[in-house]
Amino acid sequence: MSEPEVSWKALEAGAAVVASDGEEVGSVSRVVGDAEADVFTGIAVKTGVLGDERLVPSERVRAIWPDRVEIDLSKSDIESLPPYEDSPVVRWTPDEKTGFFSRLFRR
Repeated sequence: MSEPEVSWKALEAGAAVVASDGEEVGSVSRVVGDAEADVFTGIAVKTGVLGDERLVPSERVRAIWPDRVEIDLSKSDIESLPPYEDSPVVRWTPDEKTGFFSRLFRR
């Protein structure tokens, strides 16, 4: 029997990343998302000892286990992704005075 899949919140750095052809293409260097809002953005993948981190978007992640992640990209697809850049999380809380007309008429 195979191990059950886990939530993105249970994924740890160092898990193997397996490409669509079954080849291990790197390891998870970061899990990207907002745990408080339960929003999974993706994983940063380190492709080698000196390789850059590449962001694999969450929609490209097929399955997550404690020790590995399967993605629907090939090794060459990952190499063509832009380098991962750590960007700050921006939170916006709406209130009744930030609607379109309020901004338009500065109320």
